[in-house]
Amino acid sequence: MQEVENNTTTKLADVIVLADNLITINKTQYRIVEDHDDGFSKERIEERYNNVLDKYDYIVGDWGYDQLRFKGFYEDGRKESTLDTRISYLEDYLLEYCNFGCAYFVLEKVKKAPLKNGRRNNKSNHKFHTRNNKTKHSNNSNNNNSKNNVNGQKKKNKVSKRRVRKTTAKKTFKIRKIGETNK
Repeated sequence: MQEVENNTTTKLADVIVLADNLITINKTQYRIVEDHDDGFSKERIEERYNNVLDKYDYIVGDWGYDQLRFKGFYEDGRKESTLDTRISYLEDYLLEYCNFGCAYFVLEKVKKAPLKNGRRNNKSNHKFHTRNNKTKHSNNSNNNNSKNNVNGQKKKNKVSKRRVRKTTAKKTFKIRKIGETNK
């Protein structure tokens, strides 16, 4: 007797596209921060989404061997985050764990849980780098070596010079047998 294969896929999540970069997954709003090589697919998210991802501030979906896989990330200031679950680790994750040149997308939760230390601002402040999104940290154009005093003249900061002593002593080690004492 031959079994008939059923091609119907079960829908694990309800995904609604609200705008070009705004979606809802199970009534939680997310902003599409990055969509590299059209990696975002509403249908595949509905098939593969897991409710465990609801606790994360960012969700990354990457493609490998025609399969979509997810990874969750927290904001850097979150207490429950580890080094590899912080959003600043995203570039390393893409380089080390994803196929080279694969399509991927990054979703940011719109209404995140408040941080315990209250450091969050309401603006979207992405502190991560991806293959296409090389953010540059802004450097102050002020000259740090000089400051203006009351008369408008420039006053130089003192730079202290420390002497560094070089040590030339070489340490030698002797490999000894177990039970042998130092001599």
